[in-house]
Order: sequence, then structure tokens, then C-alpha cells
Amino acid sequence: MKSPVLLCYNLPEEKARQIRLLAMRMLVRFRPVMPGEYGETLAALCGMEALASTPAPDKRIEAEMLVLAHFTNDLLTRFLTGFRQAGITPVPLKAILTNTNAHWNSLSLFQELTAEHEALAAQTPNGKEMV
Repeated sequence: MKSPVLLCYNLPEEKARQIRLLAMRMLVRFRPVMPGEYGETLAALCGMEALASTPAPDKRIEAEMLVLAHFTNDLLTRFLTGFRQAGITPVPLKAILTNTNAHWNSLSLFQELTAEHEALAAQTPNGKEMV
């Protein structure tokens, strides 16, 4: 089994610190993603393939986003529970790395998650975030 990795985008300093501590306690590698890396595949950012030095897209990711890679079901449950128990404010855009999205770049994932988030918010009566 591959080691779990948490890709992090646009986290404010204090929130990044809290999430990094939670990840460290659970033996999850915390990996901030910089704008210059947005053209790389998620697989490359997670260490599953070599970085290709692909130029970053002109567009930027404007929101907080997390990608959870190689999490077992138990680890995912413990991580999300720990997130809530630590009082960390929710990150609206989250994804699990899959065989499909592993070949996307960060901007493609951001666009997909933003569309899904907006669709769900339109269907949720109070629009409240869970984690």
C-alpha cells in the first residue's frame, strides 16, 4: 500500500498548521501545492510518477482545496473526525485521488470540484459545510 498523501491548496497559515499537525499524527504526508505546480498531474504531485515540469495554466485556483491520496477507509474516517474535533474550519473543495482524476492537473480538479460544490449548494437547504 502506498503512503497516504494530503495535497493542500491555498490554506491560510494557521489552518495549514492545524491540518499539518493532524496529518503528522496520522502519518499522512502533508504536501502544499504551489501555483507553479498546477500543470502537473495529481499522480505526480502524490509521488506516483515523475514530475513533468509541465507549465502551469494561466488560471489560478482561488479557493482552499484538499486532495486525499491513498487513504484507507479507516484512515479517512479518523482524519475527518479529527478535523472536526480539532475545530478546523471546513475546506469546501475536497477530493479523493482516483484512477480517473490521478491524470488530471490541479486546475482541472478545481474546476470539477467547484462545479460539484455549486450544484450541491444549490440543493442543500442551508448550504452548510460538513468538513
